[in-house]
Amino acid sequence: MEAKVVYPFRDKFNENKKVYRKGDTFKGTKERVASLIAKGFLKDESKQLTPKEDEPEKLVEEKEQEQDGPVHVGGGYYELPNGEKVKGKANAQEAFEALENE
Repeated sequence: MEAKVVYPFRDKFNENKKVYRKGDTFKGTKERVASLIAKGFLKDESKQLTPKEDEPEKLVEEKEQEQDGPVHVGGGYYELPNGEKVKGKANAQEAFEALENE
């Protein structure tokens, strides 16, 4: 079984006491890999989710549907559901209401 090293360590069970650095691939028994994953030296790649190509589009659509008003993005600016940025809360509220009436 293989896993990616996320924290450097020296393999004390290897007869050469090999040093593994971040980014290396560790090959060993299932039990040894599980032990090193539990200790935080290796990354469990079996639990990673593979992103789907259409997920970002779904997230953007959900974000637009959930907005009840303009979203504050900092510096006095607000983002409207259509992606437009407006300065000032009052201006943003007016623009949002105008979007809803269209």
